[in-house]
Amino acid sequence: MKNQLTITEFVNQFGTREACLEHLCSLKWSEGYTCRKCGHDHYVKGRTWYYRKCQKCHYDESCTSNTLFHKIKFPLEKAFLMLHLISTHKKGISTCELARQFGVKQTTAWFFKRKVQEAMTRTGSHLLGGLVEVDETLVGGKEEGKPGRSLGKKQIVQVAVETYTDKKGKARCKRAYGQVVDRHDAEALRAGLMSMAAMGARICTDQWSAYEKATKGYLHVAKPSNAGANFQLLHWHIFNLKNWLRGTHGHIDSKHAQKYIDEFHFRFNRRNSHGNSVFITIKRMVEGSWLPYREAIGK
Repeated sequence: MKNQLTITEFVNQFGTREACLEHLCSLKWSEGYTCRKCGHDHYVKGRTWYYRKCQKCHYDESCTSNTLFHKIKFPLEKAFLMLHLISTHKKGISTCELARQFGVKQTTAWFFKRKVQEAMTRTGSHLLGGLVEVDETLVGGKEEGKPGRSLGKKQIVQVAVETYTDKKGKARCKRAYGQVVDRHDAEALRAGLMSMAAMGARICTDQWSAYEKATKGYLHVAKPSNAGANFQLLHWHIFNLKNWLRGTHGHIDSKHAQKYIDEFHFRFNRRNSHGNSVFITIKRMVEGSWLPYREAIGK
């Protein structure tokens, strides 16, 4: 399958419900059929060609059942096109714009994007290595009398950037992650750091005292921030993250902050292969579990 598809090519390939269903079938049962109810591995055709019916217990399952495509309220081909825009557009797309472009309610667009974000959630299987710069930022806007690391109503996001030096000797950003943490103390910062960076990584931070304990077991280098001059790649990344949150979304609910952070880094870490991002996202949505609305909104 061609990785780099233009939006026209994508529509030509997945512009019909049947084409989308065929692709989902090929993903869901790529390693063979197993009945979700009884575990039997033989099936016959179900109510349509996109169903599998167990020969033993007769459970009839569709290719969207129990996936993140389960019970979507609009045509599947429209969902695929939404996925293309969300996963390949450099700055993503807001739910208000999705609703306007596709003629659905904003709440419907939000719920679907929330499912997509679930598929974009960091798995933790590819931790950062090498030289990793780490710092925290506050998301949620300025509050009077709450400078620096003072929290107030803002959300703390710990950001880690894996850097390298290119052939011309210039420092570059390879990959990055962000993790919402509750506090600025050593325990919280260590938990966030361990979720993003492998133990063999070399961690570079400013001179915030909590990092002395937070980096136990890592090779740790602490140096003065110098108003950001010593962490230019990291601070540019944080600037772009906050700019994206403000510019594309305007405001996000703090309880969904991690999902937006993961969405940003899902695209960032695949910035050199955007065309493949949509297929990775579709595959993850098939592998994911059904997300009820009450769970999505955090109730």
